[in-house]
Amino acid sequence: MNADPTPQQAADLLNQVEANQSQARSGDAWPLVTLLFVLSAGLSVGLMAIGIIDDNTTQLIIAGAGLSWIIPALVVYLAKALSWSRRSTALLLTWLGVIIVAFIAGVMADSFAAGGPIPFIAAGLLWVAAPVFSLLALRR
Repeated sequence: MNADPTPQQAADLLNQVEANQSQARSGDAWPLVTLLFVLSAGLSVGLMAIGIIDDNTTQLIIAGAGLSWIIPALVVYLAKALSWSRRSTALLLTWLGVIIVAFIAGVMADSFAAGGPIPFIAAGLLWVAAPVFSLLALRR
């Protein structure tokens, strides 16, 4: 019995391993994609409320409700992400930086000039940037 694979068998096994690794990486990216969209939706709802509503208490309640989605989204992501890589961690940290800057800019702009378009622009930025970052996550 010969245990050495032929060159064709070795090439087939290598192709099968590469296909399985690619499929696993793509499957591991979906929790990150879901996280990005949930964070974008929650924060953009908060920014829209800040831009539309004049009452500060109501603004804070709705903005807090939008921000509250961060915790369950991170819990689901941490529980469902099967593997960590430097690239997904860098993408997540970059996205968290983008949404924090957009949220702070929208809140500060509304506090200086209530009724301005900046909160809406920041919310729109999050909705445009979420698919871009998600596509980057799926390219892993």
